[in-house]
Amino acid sequence: MHVAIIGGASTIGSTVAYTLAGLAPTVDVSLVDINEGAAWAHAKDVSHASYHFSNAPGETVSGDDIGTVQSATPDDLADLDPDLIVFNAAAPQPEDATDRGARDAELDRNLSIVEDVAEDLRPLDPTPLLVVTNPIDRLVYQFYSLLEWPRRCFLGYSLSETARVADALGSELGVHPNDVYCPMMGEHGEHVVPILSRARVGGDAVATDDLDRDEIREYVLDIPFDIAKERGVDETSRWVTSAGVTRVIRSVMAGSTAGGDDPRGRLGEPFCLSTPLDGEYGFEDLALSVPVDLDEGGVDEIHEWDLAAEEADELAVAADAVRTDLERIGAKGYDS
Repeated sequence: MHVAIIGGASTIGSTVAYTLAGLAPTVDVSLVDINEGAAWAHAKDVSHASYHFSNAPGETVSGDDIGTVQSATPDDLADLDPDLIVFNAAAPQPEDATDRGARDAELDRNLSIVEDVAEDLRPLDPTPLLVVTNPIDRLVYQFYSLLEWPRRCFLGYSLSETARVADALGSELGVHPNDVYCPMMGEHGEHVVPILSRARVGGDAVATDDLDRDEIREYVLDIPFDIAKERGVDETSRWVTSAGVTRVIRSVMAGSTAGGDDPRGRLGEPFCLSTPLDGEYGFEDLALSVPVDLDEGGVDEIHEWDLAAEEADELAVAADAVRTDLERIGAKGYDS
């Protein structure tokens, strides 16, 4: 499998490449960036790191099977022929972008980058595209509008929230967060929707009626900005994001391999990614995080769950927020 990371010299892009080298060492990675020198330097450094991963104690991968890590520029995209594209390019963040309102300004800053990258991608055959740049749901739909590839190709990363809500629930329930599953639907932002009705611990349903729903959501929304305040906006939540992005990539790989690992992972439950909707949950002409199964072409299936009334109402609020921004930028389906 060949993964092209657009914005590969960035903090997140380079960390994703490093994480793939350790957890999915057979994957070929291209770090695509307008900063050719930085992309080359990260690619070479990660290549050197792969030496230690492949020669570590335990199960290893031989040199004949190890993936390559290389640098490239956006002009090279048509020749790379990737199996999956990670879009992580973004305008620089202001130094004071350490509160939850910071995401609101990112749409206008990053729209022109999306338009330029869409032109670079147009010569490619339809390819799964995983958007990591904020605001994710809006940019997923904008790529869909511009490229007009099948909607199953478009994915928006939102698994960091799944890890954060597991941390909050694990603390409340007195269990290890790694055993907690609670899907997070809706918007990657203020209108995230914790699906507490489907919360599980070790695969078993748990009672969540006594939990403070608003408090849990506030923790999920606040913690990335608490991290940014301590480490700086350039660092962001690089570790959880790179691990989550790698999980998506490995799930695509597993879903495309007959008899391979379960693409859903150890907990055996779907996870939620943003993708364009066409009637699912009563919404269309926008992208929201919904439960999906993946295969080599991107979204294989969207699950339509029966949600609690409160969850369905919150999902509608998230849809309205995304729709308002898409109307403002004149995305497909909202042209005036």
